Amino acid sequence: MITDYSDTARCAAFGIALVAAVTLLTRIYLRTGEDGSVFGAISYLSQFFTILTNAIIMVVMILIATGRNLSARWVKAVMIAIVIVGIVYHLLLAHLVEFTGLAFWADHGVHTVVPTLSLLWWLFLAPKLTFQWPDLGLWVVWPIVYCTYILICASFSGFYPYPFLNLRKLGWNGLAVSITSLLVSFIVMGLVITAIGRAITVRKP
Repeated sequence: MITDYSDTARCAAFGIALVAAVTLLTRIYLRTGEDGSVFGAISYLSQFFTILTNAIIMVVMILIATGRNLSARWVKAVMIAIVIVGIVYHLLLAHLVEFTGLAFWADHGVHTVVPTLSLLWWLFLAPKLTFQWPDLGLWVVWPIVYCTYILICASFSGFYPYPFLNLRKLGWNGLAVSITSLLVSFIVMGLVITAIGRAITVRKP
């Protein structure tokens, strides 16, 4: 179902798109300093779920801000993905590396600011549709596509951006468990966000 968005939602979407764009460009700039080329930086960063999901959020928000009426169900699926990015980072990864200066702000831009703004936007400005069981399938499309993409890339490069996708160390059985757990986490998060969104909608006067 294609859904119309209010002027307020479109203006807020433009702001989120701008924040995501600045943050992603900053990450590319910083990585270029390490790799020596913009192409190398983009090639490296494009292997990470965080970066790709932020890029998808940016595109979705630009489309909404410029008047496109996107499917509310697909937009919600993207929101679930960016929320997962923020939660996983702060629960499991934030303590592993300490950034300073511009790198600190760029890191929190993709892991904290964009996920938080996106969630708030969806909760308070995005139209809500009644939950349907087929929604569960939509929520796991992006992680399935990402996992497939990374496994294909890693078969050539040998580089696995995340330990839970490292086929060499996990084996096929371990990989299957990891991916299944990932998909379950998306479904659980989707149900939680659905419940919160419904509660907020019900309480509105």
